[in-house]
Amino acid sequence: MQPSEGSSDFEAPCNCGALGDHEPNRNCSHQPVIQIEVTGGRSACLEALGVLRAHYHVFPEHEWQDPNSEQWVFKLGAVRNYWRPLAPAPVLTAPAAPTPEAAVLACLHDALGLEVDENAIGALTNLTGDTLATTLTTLVKVGKIEHVRPGYYRKNT
Repeated sequence: MQPSEGSSDFEAPCNCGALGDHEPNRNCSHQPVIQIEVTGGRSACLEALGVLRAHYHVFPEHEWQDPNSEQWVFKLGAVRNYWRPLAPAPVLTAPAAPTPEAAVLACLHDALGLEVDENAIGALTNLTGDTLATTLTTLVKVGKIEHVRPGYYRKNT
């Protein structure tokens, strides 16, 4: 059925498509359905589904596991959730900067078993002067790294 132009002077106050004359309200379902695809490990997909449910009415349409990558794929339909109070959006913060010790250990772990120059460690970790010297000395004392020769360090395990 196609609407005929000029057949009616009547204009409905709500454009949701429901029969009957009514004012727009939060139960009207004229919002578009959003298609969402979430891929990853099953628990990560379910966690993402939970986060989405804070702002959307989410309904899983399909889920399967890709036999090649073993990743789960969730196909979801979602409609903006106007009939529930909205939860605040999750706050994404940058991870805290690693401690100097953790930065040095990570740097030497990437070059496991190799001798690394103190200047290279400083450049890779962005540590300077006294902080780098103190950190290296502390890690050598507790046995986390070796001081191979002047200015060179190594992590064996």
